Amino acid sequence: MTDEKISWPQAALDARKAILDLIPPELRVTNTYPPGSDVRDAAKALGLLTNDELSLTDFTTDATAVLDAIKSKRVNAVQVVTAFAKRAAIAHQHVTCLTDFFLDEAVERAKMLDEHYEKTGELVGPLHGLPISVKDNQGIKGHYVTSGFLSQYKQYKEEQHGHLLQILWDAGAVFYVKTNLPQAVMHLETHSFYGQTLNPHNTNLTSGGSSGGCSALIAFGGSPLGLGNDIGGSLRSPSAGTGLWTLKCTTNRLPSAGAVKARSMPGADSVGATQGPMCRSLRDLKLWFDVVLGTRPWLRESNIAPIPWRTSTIPFGTHPNIIPLPPKVRIGVMWNDGVVVPQPPIQRAMKALVGALEEQGVFEVKDFTPYRHGEMDRLVHELYFVDGGKTIRDHVEKSGEPLLPMTEWVLTRPDVKLHDIFELWSMNTRRDTLRAEYATHFNAQAIDFILCPVGPGPAPQHHTSKYWGYTSAWNFLDYPAAVFPTGLRADPTLDTDEAYAKAPPLSEMDLFNRECYAKPEVFKNAPLCLQLVGRRNADDQSLGVLEKINEVLPLSA
Repeated sequence: MTDEKISWPQAALDARKAILDLIPPELRVTNTYPPGSDVRDAAKALGLLTNDELSLTDFTTDATAVLDAIKSKRVNAVQVVTAFAKRAAIAHQHVTCLTDFFLDEAVERAKMLDEHYEKTGELVGPLHGLPISVKDNQGIKGHYVTSGFLSQYKQYKEEQHGHLLQILWDAGAVFYVKTNLPQAVMHLETHSFYGQTLNPHNTNLTSGGSSGGCSALIAFGGSPLGLGNDIGGSLRSPSAGTGLWTLKCTTNRLPSAGAVKARSMPGADSVGATQGPMCRSLRDLKLWFDVVLGTRPWLRESNIAPIPWRTSTIPFGTHPNIIPLPPKVRIGVMWNDGVVVPQPPIQRAMKALVGALEEQGVFEVKDFTPYRHGEMDRLVHELYFVDGGKTIRDHVEKSGEPLLPMTEWVLTRPDVKLHDIFELWSMNTRRDTLRAEYATHFNAQAIDFILCPVGPGPAPQHHTSKYWGYTSAWNFLDYPAAVFPTGLRADPTLDTDEAYAKAPPLSEMDLFNRECYAKPEVFKNAPLCLQLVGRRNADDQSLGVLEKINEVLPLSA
């Protein structure tokens, strides 16, 4: 920790300049795209990457393909990290996604990996040479960490990798960038003193949050796989906004030790957070979990549940043992949560996927009735900010940094207020009661998984991500939830629905959500993703179900 005085706004300007100064002069560019543009082809248009580098970093090349190319020696680790770093540098100048850039350090790491492979003929591990981008609140040895507060800028340097980072490092990963996150972390879009991160598919839209710097980088082509975390939707919102795959695990399945110095609200644990990946394919998602849980992390971190990772346990067909199970996995479709009706693009994606699954015939597909989601939305926000937002306000007051619009909004919700310990105990009791009731309701619906929206629409416009209920409900219940792209995109010619606009709103937030969709053309080209939710600890089984769902993706419009 340094003693350097941090003050607004000069420190923020210095931070933004510092990240640009880390980018090599030959990769400096000027963004000439107008607002609302799809900027993913900027790297190709600028001519700063070779054809091989463009192919290697193209969104259609997933992490598994990159690893295969390294293993077969079509490319080496130095070439791979150089290509992704070049594209990451260009990405930042178009969508403001980075907080740190350390190519020289990454190249040295990659050289060591290449030399090891050349001398021994063996890979260091299953992630040998894979560049992985890391959210700014995660601990990388020798690098600073923040929770999006200017008061933390260059204050906390990590002396060692966090547990999860060390697992990835030991498996052969290469760290080369850290990515932007929102002020205080607790938002479904990404805006900090480093700037506002834009969605590469449509820069008028957010890339989601709080892991939105990483999602924007992956969508632009500057990373094959990124590391984030999720306590209210922070993996799923950015993945949905930019067309990626992710899985928010049940808590205490994955390592969390490390990167504690800059936590935004230390000790607030009534709702648990979990780490996780964002990636370009289902097979990348499976690979990541195979690698991490294959190390048996519970032997090092005592709070991790000692549950091996086996995606093969999902019962397709009659179960052979004594316990009778239905012949098909049952998917309950939650068309809306009873609080906010999804905007027309998401309704179209839901209908298309449900129709495809019914035609496929692998699953039993039925409607699912939501249960007290409005109450969960209110209670979860109380539990997020038990101190009424005091800790966050203290952080910004240290530097004079203003509360950004979404921080101001979330802290002024009527359910956010200061509670004493007795009130906290009471809220935790209400939480546990509601969790038990929901489990009973889940069982009564006779389903195994829930298919539902990830949010109230496709990627929202900036400063409008105000409804978290489609993601935070599953954090509240501690159910695993996976996000996947359908292959569809928002299209104003298909997604204009007068009946939706004129229908009586279910709530004030529903009315707000409808007003946000007043101009369907604003959302043009936004990826349409959906969410699959399972019972607690059915994390690996969720990916087993996704394998079957993936057989009908991408969907036709």
